[in-house]
Amino acid sequence: MSIADERYVRLTTRTADGRPKHVPVWITAVGRDQVGFTTGSDSWKVRRIRRNPQVRIQASDTGGTIVNGSTPRTGTARLGDADELAAVRTAIRRKYGFGVVVVWFMGAIGRLAGRGAAADCALVITLD
Repeated sequence: MSIADERYVRLTTRTADGRPKHVPVWITAVGRDQVGFTTGSDSWKVRRIRRNPQVRIQASDTGGTIVNGSTPRTGTARLGDADELAAVRTAIRRKYGFGVVVVWFMGAIGRLAGRGAAADCALVITLD
């Protein structure tokens, strides 16, 4: 099974002082040896990736707990362009179905309460 086939993966980025930060994300294949996901352009993960694009992903549960026996993958992340954002959004909707509607709705409520931006950018990871 490819890492792109996993339902959830734990994304590990690094802070400015080198500490690892983990967050579970939905992920999809976007090209040969590339996976992607959407997030808010003002998110901490985007800020950390701009500073250090080296990331690690590994199969996880919804809370980011690693799946026993799964293999970590390393790669280099970058912000995708508008075409890649559209492609990642389409692939995520196809893979996750109704779950996308639920997450979008919860995100809209959060934005009304002033918490976070919409998933307005794609992060594309080229796997090592």
